[in-house]
Amino acid sequence: MKTSISKAVAPVAFVLALAFTLLLHGAVPFWGTPTLGQAVWTTGFSHSFVNHGLLPYAYDFGAPAPASIAFGLAGAYPAALLIALGMHPADAYAAMVALWLTVAFVSAWWLGIRAGAGSVKSTLAALAWVTMPVIWAHSGYSMLSTGIALLPFYSLAACMLFLDDVQGSRKIGRALLYLSSCLISVFMDGYSFMMFAMGSSIVAAYSFVMNHSTRRRLLTYSLPVHIAGFSLAYVLFALYIGKPSFGAAPLDFFRGWGADVTFFLFPTQGIHWMWDTLGLSVPRSHRELFGDSSVWKTTYLAPLLIAGLLGWLFTFSKSRIASAALIIAVAGLYLSLGPSLKFNSLVPQEIIETGVNMQHMPAELAIAPTGSALLSEHLPGFKNMRASYRWVALAAFGLWFLLLLWLSKAETLGARSAAAILCLAVIGSNLPHPQRYLEIPASNRAQFKAIDTMLVDDMREALQPGEQIAFLPYRNDFLVNYLAPSVPIRTYNIGGDKNLAMARENWPKTMRQFKMNKVDPAFADRLLWLLAQGEADAVVLPYIDMLWAAHAWPGGKIHQKQVQPAIDRLSATGLVDIDTREYYAVVRLNATARVLGQTALQAKLRQTLCLPGFCVRQAASSNAIHSRVGRLSANTLKSDGRRGFLVFGPYEPVESGTYLLVVWGRAPVPAGAWVDIVSSRGSTVHAKFSVPRTASRPDNILLEEKVVFDEAVDDLEVRIFAEEGSRIAITGYELRLARSGPDKD
Repeated sequence: MKTSISKAVAPVAFVLALAFTLLLHGAVPFWGTPTLGQAVWTTGFSHSFVNHGLLPYAYDFGAPAPASIAFGLAGAYPAALLIALGMHPADAYAAMVALWLTVAFVSAWWLGIRAGAGSVKSTLAALAWVTMPVIWAHSGYSMLSTGIALLPFYSLAACMLFLDDVQGSRKIGRALLYLSSCLISVFMDGYSFMMFAMGSSIVAAYSFVMNHSTRRRLLTYSLPVHIAGFSLAYVLFALYIGKPSFGAAPLDFFRGWGADVTFFLFPTQGIHWMWDTLGLSVPRSHRELFGDSSVWKTTYLAPLLIAGLLGWLFTFSKSRIASAALIIAVAGLYLSLGPSLKFNSLVPQEIIETGVNMQHMPAELAIAPTGSALLSEHLPGFKNMRASYRWVALAAFGLWFLLLLWLSKAETLGARSAAAILCLAVIGSNLPHPQRYLEIPASNRAQFKAIDTMLVDDMREALQPGEQIAFLPYRNDFLVNYLAPSVPIRTYNIGGDKNLAMARENWPKTMRQFKMNKVDPAFADRLLWLLAQGEADAVVLPYIDMLWAAHAWPGGKIHQKQVQPAIDRLSATGLVDIDTREYYAVVRLNATARVLGQTALQAKLRQTLCLPGFCVRQAASSNAIHSRVGRLSANTLKSDGRRGFLVFGPYEPVESGTYLLVVWGRAPVPAGAWVDIVSSRGSTVHAKFSVPRTASRPDNILLEEKVVFDEAVDDLEVRIFAEEGSRIAITGYELRLARSGPDKD
């Protein structure tokens, strides 16, 4: 009777637990979306894949080169298949997350079945895993959350490879499962890929040391598959993104993003429903802590830590894998601390007042080094785990596995009851506030749909399909990922710091000359030149922030005042039409400019604009003017009587041709001072002139000379050298192209 009741309850409990899992994570298509910003970013890639025959590259943004997605292809591609079947991107993203969460839940449940826990206990353990804050509190980091959730799936593949003694075709099947797991992991998220690599390596090493009878099988079968799986995954990922790895962060970043020991022990206020209700959570803020909020929102472990340690205590003599799980947990905790030990380490007030980057933590502010700096600085893979605290996911998995073993190995009624109660306590401790899964996912989906109706539809009226567009000034433009394939247009812009860095390497010269998030004095001129060269059919000047509007639509028109002077300057040229919309303005060449033709228009602009490539102009007060023996006063750079360079820089590119150099200022006592035009860091001298003695002239011109460049240079430098006792005052200079190509005189 008891067995039949258990058989009836088990499938119902499984379905209800899985349904609650999807609700908790907001992964319910047609009702909610787990997150907004990353969903918009990821499905932009998905939509672009669909637009171009489901090739795994984005051709609509990040132009001119095809853009590979820096992480999360294992999420973006399934979402693309769903979009191709007609699902809205918001629902495709939710369905994709639901798919991988189901794989994670079933894998955690199956680990319990393998351990002998039975279906109901395995369901309880699986629910404890998928409710971990290190999973759901990372939903805003997209595939990081999904990758961490899949640790039981990766572990299941590792257990089958290293612990099971199988023969024949079953060996081939398990090898293929392991290889597939490695590929899914590397294309899901780099952090969980490293956790998988480390955790499975610990299991392999532990099995080799502790079980003599399996060494031959490990050496001839399991380890070769293990090495081949991770090697193949790395090579394919490197080929896909076009580089062996992304650049490593400085050690101070690892330190700032390391977990404080108190984060493990005391929950953060506003995160966990139970602890907030009991009044036992701790307020924490980015105003007093290093890193960002994810460091202290995702790392609370106390109940799981107790349950895991008790699990090991009661099972290490009964399970050959219990101590390996403990080693995995300890390794994860250790690495999550980062290079330095912190215990309630707050940012000193003097650092807060300076406004210094609090994502970086100096070594002297920590209690002591942990020793992991050697790994973070020198070991491949570990060098890219810059958010050190995320290793806590590996610790959480090791502790959870020990709890699972306790559930499965407990023999007495008291032990079984204690394990079950602790598992329920872990689940209760894990849960966020109800609005986190009852209200926010629906709001995310509503905002996602609003982007369609309020922005995409409007852009379809303002822009033509297939046009080459530049969004300026460029930023980390998350929203562009979604807009470009939806309109559809082709744009240089792209969201994601890694993707932006890769795309910028291939941008045309004028596009690269724009400064990220800045409207400088040359912005409007540079924009006009971009259009005149035909490198963009139109330029969009967003009023909204294309990063934060993707996270909370629409987020306010915070950049409208920033771009308005450029709009006024462009309008005054009489060469452009400006279409002012609700959230942006579109700039195009007008009929007058088009009638001139590209060649004549460029010739006209060369006479009036001063842009890198054919003109260098610097005022004495400019940050690009460097000086060793001058002092700036009233926008004039005056020599201080010492011998040395009064002016040097700005190291800008110029085309070949004949140029006119004009220096403004006066030199009542030049005392042998001179001006030269150099490149290649001073090793190539293109021209050199003596500074004439001059009093103040009405036009303030100190020097006016012709300079010829037989070929283009990359780092032009204008230098003014003052001898000892020189009295020179410089207000600025200009080097402008007078005639293209080599001088014919």
